[in-house]
Amino acid sequence: MLTRALGTLVAALLLPLVVMVPRAAGEGDSPCPPGTDPVSVGSGVICVVVTDPGEPGQPGSPGEPGDGGQAPAGCYKSDGTQVPCQTNDGYWWSGYQCYAAPYDAPPGAPAWQGHTDGSLWQCTRCETAGTSTTCNVQIIWTAPGEEPGPPTPEQLATTALDQLPLAQAEVHTAPAPPAATYVGVENWLWVPNDQWRTLTKSVNAGATTVTVTAAPSQIVWNLGPSSITCYDPGKPWEQGMSDVATTTCGYTYETTSVDQPDGSFAISATIRYQVTWTCAGACPTAGGDLGLVDAPAGTSTLRVLQRQTVVVR
Repeated sequence: MLTRALGTLVAALLLPLVVMVPRAAGEGDSPCPPGTDPVSVGSGVICVVVTDPGEPGQPGSPGEPGDGGQAPAGCYKSDGTQVPCQTNDGYWWSGYQCYAAPYDAPPGAPAWQGHTDGSLWQCTRCETAGTSTTCNVQIIWTAPGEEPGPPTPEQLATTALDQLPLAQAEVHTAPAPPAATYVGVENWLWVPNDQWRTLTKSVNAGATTVTVTAAPSQIVWNLGPSSITCYDPGKPWEQGMSDVATTTCGYTYETTSVDQPDGSFAISATIRYQVTWTCAGACPTAGGDLGLVDAPAGTSTLRVLQRQTVVVR
């Protein structure tokens, strides 16, 4: 977690905005009126008023969303929406629901509220509507030892996982649609071999580097009436194979699809990855396991018919 629950009261200086300049390419710095400080946000400038709103209440833990059990790895808004743990605006600080980055102001500036110790942080919240992004910036003072910390290795691992191109299964069957298959006939199931490969991604936060490895472990096939799990990509069926050829991933229907929408079973395949991570540099732990993670499912259809027996006298 970013930090443990605060043991002492943290005084915070929340600075309301006077001017909010949306990020827009080619826009120059806007002049700030007297009594405000310019803060650069992307290609624009936000003018913040240096005021003292008084003693705020305790903001809560910047790292843990609650006291009930272990919080899931990753960074989240208060409504449960997952967000990147690190952006160009800083590290996610859940206690203030913003991205925090060190803020530099000379000693004696109003932002320090008369303090000579502790630290100042630029707390940025940005909302995008269409092509326009508007940012709200606050400057926060924290007591010594209470500043927001970088994401934990577990949180960095989830950030790296989000950046991995997990393969959406390219569904192949034999027989292949639009051809029909039949009750009692084994259907071959597979995905291309190049979708069955291990993926890696590294992310950095300060002196910490986390590398995530996602290795394909299984494929869950939903065939309509039931599901099966295969532990390899399956074997492609090729024209001219003999009747004794076998597959590592197959399914035999026991019912027809005549009562299904469009007369076919909707089928899907989901590649599941075993995800682990390792940490280098400043690391409280050397590595961990994020468990099985599902890639987006690939879909297709299969039409299943019943063979008719004809008796010839």
